[in-house]
Amino acid sequence: MDAVRLASEVARLRAELTGYLTRLVARPALAEELVQATYLKAHEALDRCPQEEVAARRWLFRIATNLALDELRRHGNWREEVVFDLRESAESDPEFVKRSTELVASPEHSLIAKEHLAACFSCTMRSFAPAKAGALLLKEVYGFSIEEISELTGGTVNQVKNWLQEARASIEARYGRTCALVTKNGVCHQCAELAGFFGVEASFKLPATLAGRFETLRELRAKAAGEWHRMLFALIDDDGNLVRRRGR
Repeated sequence: MDAVRLASEVARLRAELTGYLTRLVARPALAEELVQATYLKAHEALDRCPQEEVAARRWLFRIATNLALDELRRHGNWREEVVFDLRESAESDPEFVKRSTELVASPEHSLIAKEHLAACFSCTMRSFAPAKAGALLLKEVYGFSIEEISELTGGTVNQVKNWLQEARASIEARYGRTCALVTKNGVCHQCAELAGFFGVEASFKLPATLAGRFETLRELRAKAAGEWHRMLFALIDDDGNLVRRRGR
């Protein structure tokens, strides 16, 4: 594949790669940096890039996955409560509240609750081992087979199967403990509350099952974080610690 064709393939897949990396690293700005790093890494190995589109997609996802897993291994796992910490920090930040209020009823924020479901999912997976989180996303959201995930992550087929089983069980346990969408009496009502705040509560029926959540994530798989969630994740660093802002 020549450089022009590679640039075209990256452009074709940029939205999907950005969405994938955003879900995996849970930091929109970092995800965009990793997409650019994926392109540069691919350009260095241009002679190994497959010609066929499906194979080229798999190859680029492999590069992106390796870069993301290396990045995640440099940082500690996030605590499960990070999403609640983010909410408290956001609500106590006058500038964040002001900017949020200015966004109410804006057309581009009609998907705010769906985006928040994806953001919460990302925060949850940041408490997993990196390869386990990557395997779950690649299988349930981006449609790769177990054999392909083995190739993309460097794990054996049996390891991938174990990662997927453990990740699904961990997700179910997490939502069972903390999420009102599953338990009906939990403490996390953020998606529903945000839908109401932004005036779009009638536009999104929140899924109450893990299968429904995966379906929502698949719907958003080529969508990067919106403006509000970029503001939200600016309140946290790569290690899951709240950023202390000036004037607070």
